[in-house]
Amino acid sequence: MHADLNSKDDFDNATKTTGKYVFILAYEGDIPENADVYAQKFAGKVDCYKFDCAKAPRAKDAHGITATPCALIYKDGQLVKKVPGMAPAEMKEVGQMLSA
Repeated sequence: MHADLNSKDDFDNATKTTGKYVFILAYEGDIPENADVYAQKFAGKVDCYKFDCAKAPRAKDAHGITATPCALIYKDGQLVKKVPGMAPAEMKEVGQMLSA
């Protein structure tokens, strides 16, 4: 399951996680179908979070999110991959990275 990020502090604390990947799902309105199924696939290996860009437009701008849903993947405080629109081919690559 994805934990909610409700503030900038929540977001900052989540991305500071070290030693594992952090997957952040940025969406607007409804959460994409199968999002939680995807998160459970990596339970224990990856910390999964979500935030609604409609409720946090400044966060959308601050993180350069151009299309939603958008996957943001961090490791040790650094953004390592961003997938605007969550294109299937790129998400397959993300899945391989998170499984490694």
